[in-house]
Amino acid sequence: MPSVSRRLLVRSLMAALRFLLGLPEPLLRLVAGRPVRLDGQRLATSSQVLIKMSKLAPFDYPHRNGSVERARAELNQAGELAGAGIGGDVRSADHVFTGPAGPMRIRVYEPAGAASPGPALMFFHGGGFVLGGIETHEGACRYLAEEAGMRVVSVDYRLAPEHPFPAAVEDGIAAFAHVHANADRYGVDPSRIAVGGDSSGGNLAAVVAHAGARGECARPAFSLLLNPATDAFGTHPSHELFGLGFRLDTEERAWYRDRYLSDAALYRDPRASVLYDEDVAGLPPTYIATSGFDPLRDEGEAYARKLAEAGVPVIHRRHPGQLHGFASRVGVDPSARQALLHAAGVLRAGLALTDRRN
Repeated sequence: MPSVSRRLLVRSLMAALRFLLGLPEPLLRLVAGRPVRLDGQRLATSSQVLIKMSKLAPFDYPHRNGSVERARAELNQAGELAGAGIGGDVRSADHVFTGPAGPMRIRVYEPAGAASPGPALMFFHGGGFVLGGIETHEGACRYLAEEAGMRVVSVDYRLAPEHPFPAAVEDGIAAFAHVHANADRYGVDPSRIAVGGDSSGGNLAAVVAHAGARGECARPAFSLLLNPATDAFGTHPSHELFGLGFRLDTEERAWYRDRYLSDAALYRDPRASVLYDEDVAGLPPTYIATSGFDPLRDEGEAYARKLAEAGVPVIHRRHPGQLHGFASRVGVDPSARQALLHAAGVLRAGLALTDRRN
């Protein structure tokens, strides 16, 4: 666990960040300094300030601090603070069911006035398959539940390196199958369950959608993919363009990948890299959000093109000034909230269309 002094410093830095990002744009620009422009885009002022403030944080990249446990504890604390204060009227309750390797936890977020049975989103957190958890994306789930007006079910899947690929995939499919089979228990309409996630969680959501299209589980009604990881094998221009200094460095990405996928032969397995699935017919309507200054930008956009070319209904939205992982910063960054607000609106509309078709 982080020391008491570290926890206090992180708490202080997060409070300072929340204050700074609440300033009017002209004042925020003074804090940010000279604008950052790259690949025909300008980094959002709030993102510039975020990068500056992160250099003051009392912890290093997870691949350098020597301890997975420490990296998890530090991210958990930062994630909880970054999402604090969101969705205060949203109720939540934890549930446990028997997964592929034993008890699995899910957390159900229910906004005021949610229909019962009603639509729902199964959400998978980010963290490179190694870090993160329900708590790190508490703010994102509360915000989506509140703004989309539906239940959100967050999944606490197994993490690598203790549980490498395909453990997370097995848990994701099992969690979706469990909620679908027990929809009445959770107040959910089984015909209107979407899958979604952030980064590695976006990967898992897509993998579950692919499994549904193949008949391995029920087919989700919609997919909501935020900065999804879709390609563990290939090299895309954004990997190099934003591979240093934009919050998800090249070495860090490789560290996550090598703990999740211990054998390079697995990099093109469609259950690890959905971009290499040759058959995408039958996938549900899909929303893909990418960020302009994200190393994963181009692989997410390549996946959006693949779906569109195959005739899958797809909406792609690039947020040009954003960094990777905006969903986990909704409690401190107004521009991140705007990006997630757009996703919530598309999710609400997409599942409403599903309801009318039924």
